[in-house]
This record gives sequence, C-alpha cells and structure tokens, in this order.
Amino acid sequence: MRKFLFLIAMAVAPSLLPAQTPPLACDGHMATVRISEIPATGTKEGFLAAVAAHKAWYASHGSKDELFASPLVVRDEKTRERSYSSTQFMTFHILMGGAQAKQDEGYEAFVKMYRANSVIKSEYSICMPNPPAK
Repeated sequence: MRKFLFLIAMAVAPSLLPAQTPPLACDGHMATVRISEIPATGTKEGFLAAVAAHKAWYASHGSKDELFASPLVVRDEKTRERSYSSTQFMTFHILMGGAQAKQDEGYEAFVKMYRANSVIKSEYSICMPNPPAK
C-alpha cells in the first residue's frame, strides 16, 4: 500500500510545481519600469538619493545594469500648461545581463531609503529595444 501511495504521489507531484517558462525574446535588454510617488512623509531628494544608492550598489557588485529616474510630465487641465512633477517619477532598471548579486546590508540600505521616500504605484517588465543604427 505504501508503495502504491508513493507511486501516486510521484505521478502527481510534477503537476503541482509551478511551470517554468523560457525567457522572452528581446531585441535589446529586459528592464523593470516603475512609477513611484513621493508621499507627504518623503522627499524628492531622499528618493533621488535612493536611486543613486541603488545604482552604486549594483556597480559595486560588478553589475553593468543601468538605473535612472525621470520626473513625470503633468498637465494642468485648466490652463493646459505642462510641468515636471515633483512627486511622481518613473524609474528604469535596465538589466544588462550577468548574475544577480546577493542582497546584503547595502542592498537593504537603499531599499530602506526608497521605502522612506516613495510608494511604488505601478511596475512593469519591458523589453527596452536597442537604439536604431545611425
């Protein structure tokens, strides 16, 4: 009976594991894009310092990943005037390949800076295309 139950368990077990899908083809580099908002308890300067610390951490661990932030452009609906937001930013983390470094105290430090100064409103994985040849 034990042998029978073991055989059933072995037959069913693979169907319970999450399916692994192959990586998507990308003519460029995969990237993580986030829209973050600065809450009343955070600051733009603190958020940008977190981005800089994030970038420095990856560089110090041998990564060639590219990280940068850009303020969103907002429009006044009455005047239709456009300006840069001081509370909403889009960040890009372009994955340049290579092994992911192990998270350490430095990693936790920049994550803490982000958490103190921003809230992620949305997050996307995209294929950042290579620029066209000139």
